[in-house]
Amino acid sequence: MSSNAPEQKPKVIWSPFPGSQRLFLSCPIFEVLLEGTRGGGKTDTLLMDFAREVGKGYGAEWNGVLFRQTYPQLDDVVKKSKKWFPQIFPTAKFNESEYVWKFATGEELKFRYGDREEDYWNYHGHNYPWLAFEELTNWSNLAFYQAMQSTCRSAMPGIPKRVRSTCNPFGKGHEAVKSYFKIGEVPQCTIIEPEKPFLIGPDGSKIDLSYRKRTRITSTVWENKLLLENDPSYLASILSISDVNRRKAWLNGDWDIHVGSFLEGVWDASKHIVEPFFIPSGWEMWRAMDWGYSAPYCVLYFAMNPDGVIFVFREIYGKGERDGEGSRENVDQVAQKMKAREASDERNGYEYRYSIADSAIFSNVGTDRSIGKAFADAGIKWRPSTKGPGSRINGAQEIIRLLADGKLKFFRTCKHCIRTIPTLHPDERNPEDVDTTEEDHAWDALRYGVQRKRKAPEEETIWRD
Repeated sequence: MSSNAPEQKPKVIWSPFPGSQRLFLSCPIFEVLLEGTRGGGKTDTLLMDFAREVGKGYGAEWNGVLFRQTYPQLDDVVKKSKKWFPQIFPTAKFNESEYVWKFATGEELKFRYGDREEDYWNYHGHNYPWLAFEELTNWSNLAFYQAMQSTCRSAMPGIPKRVRSTCNPFGKGHEAVKSYFKIGEVPQCTIIEPEKPFLIGPDGSKIDLSYRKRTRITSTVWENKLLLENDPSYLASILSISDVNRRKAWLNGDWDIHVGSFLEGVWDASKHIVEPFFIPSGWEMWRAMDWGYSAPYCVLYFAMNPDGVIFVFREIYGKGERDGEGSRENVDQVAQKMKAREASDERNGYEYRYSIADSAIFSNVGTDRSIGKAFADAGIKWRPSTKGPGSRINGAQEIIRLLADGKLKFFRTCKHCIRTIPTLHPDERNPEDVDTTEEDHAWDALRYGVQRKRKAPEEETIWRD
């Protein structure tokens, strides 16, 4: 029996726009960032990346978690999921108290928040073959993001394993994300190989990490025809933003900005970064150090010319493999590294008359020898930095004054100073200081260096026992 009734086409609830959304949803790379302007539909695309595996037979093994930095920030992504999921999956249920979608075929998508690397321990031992981060630039560094990747796993053969994230070029983590995904260095969709293609296991076997490739895809508001047609005032609202950097980021997806940095309006790379040159022996010279073991340490070398211009001409920076992680070098190793870098200094007539370090290294509470004493035993003598009420703010203002007056410059070879100092943000609670949760080790060493106290030899404190 035949029927002349026209064939019904399936109802389309959501369809990706041509361009970035389709690229993102079809990309096979393990780790993918969808970045760009506001209004490109990035959050919807992120949700659909999880949804496209629902009902494919993975059941409860298809278990995902989507992170924001704070709990209140989850509201927007939850609202969008409630717009789409009930239409696509009518039997799906959202548990308001647990903040989790549960699908009839067993899959689950959790909405969670995490800020610091230590928050990883709330998820240690979990399995999430789908791991996602909304607005990745909200995090000040990528420590939590990278730690959570150890949970992107499943015992089910053949199940997809993906790490997905979105962001605009704006926020505390601007530089960290830009560097990690090599934005501005390589074109979008370039496949970035993992830094280590394999690890050596306890039994000597090789653990393959070659699958952990990453890439990024650029989204623009111009792809979102629905938004532009239905809300013609959207672009005008962004164009009216007075903050030039924010406007560039949200309208153009411009990553070549220092967003809301502490030194915004003061730092000028064309003036403050100089090509290295030979330092004359007659210039005043000194060193400063911010100590770190599990966090990076930083040793800076200063030279001041007869006109009072200070040059940071050398740095030794103890950075580990991940952002915010130290190289875990002990005092003797750091002292030997300093001596090696200074091997030709005596021959050049260089003499470091003032060497200042964080006063905390002179405390020997709980130990029989302070870090300062250990350095002295290794042949490097430090003086305690200025501490007390207002010292941090006074140091910050001295840095600003020197930069504004053209009296502080950095050799181009001081890459960690140049990488971190101009990008630090103000502390939200105390805007007169930098945010100390960011990578501020070069900043602190610089602050100690520009606040040096000149004392007569008999007044010096080399260490305290």
